[in-house]
Amino acid sequence: MKNRKFLIGLVTTIFCIIGFANLNSKAVHASYLNGNSYTDMCTRYVKVIKPINVYKVTTGHYEAQNHFKYVGKLKKGHRLWISRWLMSTGSGWVIIDSNKYYSSRRTFFFAHNPHSNRTNWYKRIG
Repeated sequence: MKNRKFLIGLVTTIFCIIGFANLNSKAVHASYLNGNSYTDMCTRYVKVIKPINVYKVTTGHYEAQNHFKYVGKLKKGHRLWISRWLMSTGSGWVIIDSNKYYSSRRTFFFAHNPHSNRTNWYKRIG
């Protein structure tokens, strides 16, 4: 009988500790992807040698919910930072430039080249 009361008390204590620990923890909510995280991948400084389409991307809760909006073309001679080739984002490169192509918590810019030779639009500078 004493062992049973001890066991019940021990189990009750463990549940109370777990319950109090959960009261102090913050609720975790799924957030939108961060555009700044995408542009952190831009480590290659390049010069554009052929025009390429540029899209403004608004991030969703996951990559399939990202929204692409056409904003224009990169012109020949433009210098900017790009990421490596990205397939999951839509077959292209994340780009960043201090003037026009920026990033924020919810947006970033994306260069898309639908042609088979994926590196024919830029020349690496640094």
